[in-house]
Amino acid sequence: MNVILYDLILIVFGIVLGVFIAEPLKNIFTGKYKEEARQKKRVKLLLAIRENKTKIPPTTEELAEKVFLGKLDIEAVEKLLKEVEDTGLIKGVSSKGEGIEKTSWVYVKKH
Repeated sequence: MNVILYDLILIVFGIVLGVFIAEPLKNIFTGKYKEEARQKKRVKLLLAIRENKTKIPPTTEELAEKVFLGKLDIEAVEKLLKEVEDTGLIKGVSSKGEGIEKTSWVYVKKH
């Protein structure tokens, strides 16, 4: 009797575990979690640009520091911003200052 009860508990535990673990495992093997992480980063950048209260639009470097606290390199942030720009929600404005070209990002308001 104990063996049957033990087997039943193992089977139920396996089914419950399989239900909760199936989707995350599928995301790991298909690489979908990477795209979801990139999407979350793009949304964070878009929100930071939309919520900018100053008249001066933020630069790529400022966004990297403000949104990601310097944990993401400038090239990666630039690439994410270009992807958001391709959707038409933001626009990059290049300016030269002190011999360095900087890109500021402006939210495009659609009426």
